Amino acid sequence: MAFGQLSKATGNDRYARIAVDTFKNILKRSENPKGIYNKAIRDTRPLKGFSLPMILCNLSLEIEHLLERDFVDETIDRCIHELMEVFYDKQSGLIRENVNPDGSYSDSFEGRLLNPGHGIEAMWFVMDLAVRNNDKALIDKAVEITLNILDHSWDKEFGGLYYFLNIKGKPVQQLEWDQKLWWVHIETLISLVKGYYHTKNSDCLAWFEKVHEYTWSHYPDPQYGEWFGYLNRRGEVLLPLKGGKWKGCFHVPRGL
Repeated sequence: MAFGQLSKATGNDRYARIAVDTFKNILKRSENPKGIYNKAIRDTRPLKGFSLPMILCNLSLEIEHLLERDFVDETIDRCIHELMEVFYDKQSGLIRENVNPDGSYSDSFEGRLLNPGHGIEAMWFVMDLAVRNNDKALIDKAVEITLNILDHSWDKEFGGLYYFLNIKGKPVQQLEWDQKLWWVHIETLISLVKGYYHTKNSDCLAWFEKVHEYTWSHYPDPQYGEWFGYLNRRGEVLLPLKGGKWKGCFHVPRGL
């Protein structure tokens, strides 16, 4: 993403080559991205995850100027199908984080897992693709799913969005399931403001104001600047670190 945009800004072919080579490596390793470092035991419960098709939706647009048109169209069509047909659960209106290799439901911890931030973030990627393809119905569907996930995943007692949930309301394995993370709320604001911009759906605006108030009253550090990343369920700072393995300078600048 970064090298693709850097090549556009500078015209430097070296940055373009790095972007394209990296993109091709991602696709080449899509079936087993972790290689020998994969902790899963082979063939015990093969699943495919939401993360790759989700991020390819956004990445394809970010470096579209470096790729062949037919290849971009094919990648985008495949990713939209994965997000909106395979990982989307029509019964609940939510996005599942893992499915069986054939796209069917896996009644397991992994198969029941919901990551509200992932699902909502993916919906603004889909909106951007729908704008590119002039597909109004797809924009409306992405907005609908965003609102479904929000309604299901908002903590009605303390406010904020849960980090992980179980699609059947059962316990999850992740001990951090009830934490409130910065990136989840930032990406939600992006989806809501895009949804309102494209559809003028009043629910998007109402939710935007609600999430905006929670976000700006909890994450920015009024004393030293930057944002806290990790709150407990009550909205209190759980980890005061401003940067680490997972919290970098990506989501906040993008959201702003």
